[in-house]
Amino acid sequence: MADRIGGAPDRVPRASVVMTVYTDQRFLDAAVNSILSQEFDDLELIIVDDGTGQDAVFQELVRRDPRIRLVTNPTNLGTAAAANRGIEAARGDIILRLDADDIAEPTHVGRHVAALDEDSELGLVGNAVTLIDEADRVVGAQRMPETDLEIRWTILFHNPFYHSTIAYRRGCFEAAGHYRIDELVSQDHYLWFDMLGLCRARNLAEPLTRYRLNTLGLTATNAKNARNRTHPIRQATWARLGLTYDLYDDAFAQDLTNFIRGHVIATERRAAAYGKLLGVLKTFLAASRPFNRAADADAATRLAHDIVERMLANPPPGLIATLRLCHLCWPLGWRTVTGAMTKRLRIKLNRWLPKTGR
Repeated sequence: MADRIGGAPDRVPRASVVMTVYTDQRFLDAAVNSILSQEFDDLELIIVDDGTGQDAVFQELVRRDPRIRLVTNPTNLGTAAAANRGIEAARGDIILRLDADDIAEPTHVGRHVAALDEDSELGLVGNAVTLIDEADRVVGAQRMPETDLEIRWTILFHNPFYHSTIAYRRGCFEAAGHYRIDELVSQDHYLWFDMLGLCRARNLAEPLTRYRLNTLGLTATNAKNARNRTHPIRQATWARLGLTYDLYDDAFAQDLTNFIRGHVIATERRAAAYGKLLGVLKTFLAASRPFNRAADADAATRLAHDIVERMLANPPPGLIATLRLCHLCWPLGWRTVTGAMTKRLRIKLNRWLPKTGR
């Protein structure tokens, strides 16, 4: 059993932040300080020393603040098992995760607690991220799917959350069966898959977390054949829709993923990618979902509109391919199709008409 020390024994905090640590400790101080500096202070920080053998480093951390508690694993158990140990030791009814190389903005914990307090059916909440490099320089940002419906759409193709942005109710975590310890890298993705049948989910629009693009991080060092680890998630989610999952071509699957993340697909690859996305989207929007609300109908309309609008703004090459795309998009949003084509026609006419004839 892991050793546990630190923290005020009679204090039961509202939220518990759990951080597992192994070999790469270059950014540990910054990650810890970002939690200790939160505007919301009814929290504890559970640090799991996952068999590093560097007890002095962690003893020094515990002395920094009475809200820090240490769990020490005598040997390395892996991220999933270490996280399960940390959550077992946690006392809060809201669990937040932060990797030891990422940074929580000052309002991170408070905004997540408030979101969960506002909605009793919400059990899983993340947020958009600011991307930073190993020198702490901002190198980009990533918007995330915000509504429950968008998240369930996104998990059909890829992970709809960044792990360090996540907060969840302890009850949902326990009902989902904890992190799968046999999933050494993608345990977070599998947990979201397990939890989505138990609660609603959401991503906050604010970039409340700085996610580090770390060349020594778990994701980067296990990048080879990364999608193979999570095919079973998509096989199961597609099967629930009555679809047969077939995205085993990584390049083609990446086109779909890139489009969903807001990027533009290469011109020559658009027709195939758009056709696949629209086919799955039609089935997805027609299916029933757990914890359905009236507001989900508006979210579905917005999702269809946004996808159709983006496809028509960057159609596949050739008139026939564009007309075929319009035909596929028509059932999802004929007003959007009509508006987009009218706009394109107007632009072409303005180019063709001589200035004196306008």
